[in-house]
Amino acid sequence: MKIIIFIVTLLFLFGCSAKIKRKPEPKNLIPKDKMVIVVREMVKLESFIQRKYVQVSAYHKTMVKSGDSLLLANNVTREEYEASIDYYGSRQEELQEIYSEALEDLNEELGKLEAQEVN
Repeated sequence: MKIIIFIVTLLFLFGCSAKIKRKPEPKNLIPKDKMVIVVREMVKLESFIQRKYVQVSAYHKTMVKSGDSLLLANNVTREEYEASIDYYGSRQEELQEIYSEALEDLNEELGKLEAQEVN
């Protein structure tokens, strides 16, 4: 639930921003379809770590290490991820599409998990 609130808040903030200066496309831009996957997995990772660690210092260190591992598993460097987030962040519509698709995927996955629990 916290994840959904976070994404909605993020979308709201981007939607209310006055003219954001657009960043030039980086040479190592992560394509939107792959970015959806990476964002979705980052959200799941962050949710898991938030539940496991109460202290912010432990949470932060674990999130950085685990996030780097997740990026590596997706053949993405931290620099590529940060440059891509900056680029898409300066294009509100595209970032909103990425987060909307990631949220749809998460909701679909949650529905499947809930259906398995019933059976």
